[in-house]
Order: sequence, then C-alpha cells, then structure tokens
Amino acid sequence: MRRGWVSVVLASVVLAGSVVGLGLNGRGGSVEAAAKPSFSDISGHWAESSIETAVQAGVLNGYSDGTYKPNNTITRAELLKVMALTFKLEVGTGGSTWYAPYQTALSKAGVYMEGDYPGNLNNPATRNEMAKLAVRGEYTDYRSKKLSAAELMFRAVNKGILSRSGTKAETINTEGTTTRAEAAVLVTRLLKLTNGGTLTVDQGASSAAEIAWHRHNMITMFDQNDLVKLPYSVDISKKYNVTIDKLIILDPADTKGYYAEYLKGATYYPADNSKPSDNYLFAYKIIGKNLVTDNSTQIVTKSFAMFTDEYTGANIMLADKYIYRDGTLSERTGLFKNDKEFVFNKPNSLAHNYIFALVPKKYINQQIAQYGGLPIHLERYNVGSGSASQFYLTGVKDKWY
Repeated sequence: MRRGWVSVVLASVVLAGSVVGLGLNGRGGSVEAAAKPSFSDISGHWAESSIETAVQAGVLNGYSDGTYKPNNTITRAELLKVMALTFKLEVGTGGSTWYAPYQTALSKAGVYMEGDYPGNLNNPATRNEMAKLAVRGEYTDYRSKKLSAAELMFRAVNKGILSRSGTKAETINTEGTTTRAEAAVLVTRLLKLTNGGTLTVDQGASSAAEIAWHRHNMITMFDQNDLVKLPYSVDISKKYNVTIDKLIILDPADTKGYYAEYLKGATYYPADNSKPSDNYLFAYKIIGKNLVTDNSTQIVTKSFAMFTDEYTGANIMLADKYIYRDGTLSERTGLFKNDKEFVFNKPNSLAHNYIFALVPKKYINQQIAQYGGLPIHLERYNVGSGSASQFYLTGVKDKWY
C-alpha cells in the first residue's frame, strides 16, 4: 500500500556550506519547480541526470561555489531532512538541533523509529539507514514497524528503490556510506513512484539482499514466502542428519545475476534437452552431520533429491575450479562441490556441500498455476518411496503429498 502525502511547511536551511532543501512559498504550498541547475562538477557524472532532477524538484541543492560535490557523503541528519522533504511531511519548528523538526516529523509519520540511527547523527548515513527511511516513507504498510535492517534493505532492493553498488549482484554494500549522488538517485526514484511510474528491479541484488535476510530468494524469484525457516534440519536416516543452510535459486539466463560467476564454464545436463537458459538452478547449501561412529560412509550430495516429476535427475556440473578434491568437506566461497565421501569415524563431524537441481522454467510455471505456488518437494535417498521418503520446504504441496 502506497503512502499519502501532506505538505511541508518549513523552508530550506544551509548545511555546512550546502543548501539541502525545497523552494517553498512559505505558506505550506507546493514545491516550485527550479530552473535546470548548472554545477561545475557533475558533467559526465553517472548520476548527472538524477542530480538535475532532484535539484529541479527542490529537494536537493548545491554549494555556494557552484558545485554539487556528488561524491561527498551525506550525513544522517541531512538524510532526515531530504526524506522529510521528499515525502512532503508536515514539519514544525524549534528543537535543540537544526534537524530536530525533520526527525520529529518522520517519527510522527512512523518513518523514523527509535534506534534507527544509533550514535551521532552527523556521521555519514549508510545504505541500510537510507533503506529504512525510504521503505517506511514510501509504503504505509511498513510504517511504525520495527523491522530488521536486513529485511528493510531487501524491501528497498526488491522494489527497485536501491540496487547493487558494484558490478556483482551481491555488492549491495549495506554498511557502505551514502554519497550526495546516491541521495539524488534515491530521491529521483521515489519521485518517479509518486508520479505513478515503475522502477526496474535489480533481480540479482534483490536475491542477494533476500538471502542475507533469511537465507533464500523465493520472494525475488517466485513472489513466494512460505518456506520453512532456514537453516532447517532433517534426518536423512538413523545415521545421518542434514541441515539445509540456504536455498539459492539461480537463473542461468541472467549473466549478471546472483552468483553468476560460479556458473561460467558449467556443464548442464537437462532432462529434456533444453537450453540452460530454459531452466532454473536450485542450489541447496547443506551441512551433513553423522549420528553414529561406525565407519560407514555417505555421499553428501546423495542426501536427497528434488522431486520434479519426469524432470527428476536433471543436473549441472560446475567448472573444475569449483570442484574440490583436497580430501576435506570444508565450507567454501560461493557455489562449490566437495568431491569426497563422508566417513562416520568421529562423533558429530560436519560435512559441507551443495546439492544442485536443474528445473525447467515451464515446469515451474505449470506447478505455480496448478498449486498457487511452487511445491519444493524433496525425497530422501535410500528410503522406500512413500511418506517416509518425502519432506517439503514449502507450505504448498504437490499431488504426491
């Protein structure tokens, strides 16, 4: 649910040599459109058009020397004011600091929550702190809710308000400081939403933010949030237990997606001779643990299989550099395969690995149409078929339930 807007009744002030504010008529009226700005230091800058838009909207301005200083950081206090002006909150006067009226206005609106900005408000704002105000301000459903910073960052990225800060999808840089250029981009995106526009969502960055929040990216990929809470532990046999630590769904067609670099050089084995781009890759990051010490063995990647009707058995082989044959079952960076059997010779030993399942997109679409969501139906190995072999990670279940 989108927010309603009310008028701002406080004119702009000068902050440390810069002007960060709106041109107002002094009577609570609407923002006066400014002429196209001319700054000596934004020509060719990646955020040039956003800076011009935010300044013309009256939310941001430059310095008295004719510069904008796009790469300078913006403080938490300055961001409070920018957000109050962007959301056109009713702002009073007075207070022990220049920013107190803006902080009060945001607090009354449920946009700013106690504890959002621990410490000195004159410190540079982080991307997480920017996400908190942007999401609560833009969407009334999130106002006055004490949500985790990880969830608010995901909501911001998933709605297109924020995106990656580097070339890789996972570079969402939650604790990175925010520049005046980035603040202008944020304002421009929020204004676009206000005017009925839509934003482009960085799917890879959304996956990264969602996985950082709750260890899967089902909302990003399928708009589905009925998974069990991860990590999730399940007994595979009386001898062996597996914890599903993460579920990462990758799209081989998205060369800039989350973990895309780990799919380079991979060999695909689809069940229907389709192209890799016609499938999704389900990567189950698992941690095995032995429950006995009888020197029996377990192939960790044969703990369970993803049930997908006639498509069961489709798979992928990572490039050789991601396959480790060093005799350990250690945790690694990114996607990997540890090529070693798990020997149950020490109590409660741990074995790290991934289980991969290649699933056709058309099959997933059929399942969602039939069941209202994708059933993630897993089958234990070495167990006779039936209820004893099955377990689900989703609330929605298929016809084999």
